Amino acid sequence: MKKIVLLDSHAIIHRAYHALPDFATRSGKPTGALYGVSAMLISIISELKPDYIIACYDLPKPTFRHEAYADYKGTRKKTDDNLIDQIIESREIFEAFGIPMYDKEGYEADDVLGTITEGLKKDEDKEIFIATGDMDTLQLVDNGRVKIYTLKKGIKDTIIYDQKSIKKKYGFDSLKIIDYKGLAGDPSDNIPGIAGIGIKTATNLIINFGTIEEIYEALKKGNEDFVKNHKEGRITPRILNLLKEGKDEALFSKELATIKKDVPIEFSLPKKEFKENLDLSKTGEIFRKFEFRALNERLQKALGIENTEKEISENDLNSTNKKDIEDLKLAVSLLNPNIAQPTLDDILNFSD
Repeated sequence: MKKIVLLDSHAIIHRAYHALPDFATRSGKPTGALYGVSAMLISIISELKPDYIIACYDLPKPTFRHEAYADYKGTRKKTDDNLIDQIIESREIFEAFGIPMYDKEGYEADDVLGTITEGLKKDEDKEIFIATGDMDTLQLVDNGRVKIYTLKKGIKDTIIYDQKSIKKKYGFDSLKIIDYKGLAGDPSDNIPGIAGIGIKTATNLIINFGTIEEIYEALKKGNEDFVKNHKEGRITPRILNLLKEGKDEALFSKELATIKKDVPIEFSLPKKEFKENLDLSKTGEIFRKFEFRALNERLQKALGIENTEKEISENDLNSTNKKDIEDLKLAVSLLNPNIAQPTLDDILNFSD
């Protein structure tokens, strides 16, 4: 099977930005988000060994969800200028890696991911991993063919979600994630849900009765299980009343939470597989630009190719006195005491 990794670029960039706030070049330019994206890319290459990698982006303009609900994501703070700059510059990293990028005005990256996933699922020889920093895309998990590769903590601790692990975590399958959000809401996106219905109640209702539509069908028909749950106190008179009064809010919130799978984009897999498109001279250049120590070596290790650092160093040393090199290394350490054992890359970074 061909293994395809779809990157939720914005989610990864946001997570890295907040996880690595102090990363910066020697001139003081913040690079935490860019480092996080680069490091996660290398981890993906090392752990998943993909045949193809595709990046998906949000765009700054409002989406159809904002048009439907003015307060969508209304609780989020204005994006920092430093983060905006790194979102823009992150495209340079994907370009250096030879990774194609997709976006569509009026839609979120999740919708683009959902549309691409839906198309790729039709081929049984494709295994799809969606790499992300949040959990919205769990609804796209599908029978072992579509999995979520996400960050548990910071930018290093990752976990893969399939249908089995989603059921273990939530008590129901991936398709009902949108029903869960429809009932309990989602504070991160300011999706309202039904006011007063929390996580436990939403989970109980979905496990016992299914989707929001099925819950209301059971309520309407006076379903025996519904009556039993009501009599045994798991569905209190208060919850019953909240459900009756909140039907429109639940259905609307479910719609807001649902990832689109029909975004009008023209997608096709690259003609060449990921490794064939990768040019180490370009990745080396971008890593030097952002002063990411040792990432080239980590990338080469992830790709399973011999590290060229030693060969490059020897070539450069042929015309340079070894004492001069040691002096340059000492100079780097004095300029940045965090670099205890400078490499040739560090010397090049500091000397342009």
